[in-house]
Parts: sequence; C-alpha cells; structure tokens
Amino acid sequence: MKRIIFIIAILFFTSVLYAQKDTTFYRHEVKASCSDAFMASLFWDWVNDADGFFYVNVAVSYLYRPVKWFWVGGNLINYIGNRIDYHWRVYDPNGNYRDYSKSKLKYCGVIAPEIRFSYYNRKNAILYSSLSGGIGLVNGYESKYHKYPKIVPYFHITYFGFSCNFGENKNIFLGGELGSGFKGFINFHGGYRF
Repeated sequence: MKRIIFIIAILFFTSVLYAQKDTTFYRHEVKASCSDAFMASLFWDWVNDADGFFYVNVAVSYLYRPVKWFWVGGNLINYIGNRIDYHWRVYDPNGNYRDYSKSKLKYCGVIAPEIRFSYYNRKNAILYSSLSGGIGLVNGYESKYHKYPKIVPYFHITYFGFSCNFGENKNIFLGGELGSGFKGFINFHGGYRF
C-alpha cells in the first residue's frame, strides 16, 4: 500500500511539473470581470435584516506573478443593485390591506487583496484557484434602524478558475471562475497580460 501511495505521489508531482513546463509567461495581468452577487446578497440581507438583493458586481483587478504558479494582487469591486430596506402593511376598516416598501439603489465598493495559485500553465490555457479578502464600504437608504455608510468584511474563495489565451503573443484572455463569497458563484472575465 505504501508503494502505491508513493508512486501516485511521484506521478502527481511529475504531472504538475509537466503542466508548468511552458517557459514564457507574463508577469503582469489586468482584468475586468462581471458576476452575480448572490453570496453578497445573502450576507447583507442577514446583517441588515432586509429583503431583496444586489444583482451584479463589476471588478477591475491587477495581479503580479513573481513565479509561474503564484500570483499576488488586488481587486476593486463595485456591487450594484436594488435593495428593499423595510416594508409595512396598511389595513382599511374592512380588513383589506395593502403592502408598501421603501427601496433605493445601493452601492458597495470593495478593496480586496488576492492570492492565486495556478496549477496548469500552458500557452493556450491557465487553470487556477484563488483566495481574497478585504473590506467594503456600503452606501444606502438611511432608516431608523440602519445608518450608512457601513463597513463590511469581504471574503471570497475561487475553487476553479480558467483563462483561455488568445492573440499573436497569447496575452489576451477570456475566462471564468466558480467560487463562493462576495464575487458570487459564477464570474466571467477578460483581460491583458504583459
């Protein structure tokens, strides 16, 4: 049994080294992304005891790559959507009622450092996972119970991300991410490496 585990470990490390074999890589990456903001919606609804959710987030990122498999950088993220802050019900003398709600467009800007580990680096494609965390500044409708602006924590883990490289030098890319946290479950991005 020990021999089988040892052989599997050697094959795994050999395949990882082979996946990193491509010698040319770009050290800088700039990208723009857009995604659902489902996890952020759940968190802010829970913290603020409110209904409704943020619909989308857009982000701009810069990453630096000191070695082929490790990236470090940061994100600027802006959440945009409609949020209901409170509702109430008014009854007439006959027992009928009408529901009312007060809502306003709300925004949240996030600054979040990020680290990324790529485990497949080829000329045409890169596969990776990442982790980011930071703080966000929320702006919204002030009520008796909620005062703005608020500072909220931010956390996101990308389980699986990929980018397909295009262009003559393979430095233009499109891709996507599957993760959980404030960036949402599904994220689509495009960018440029130099």
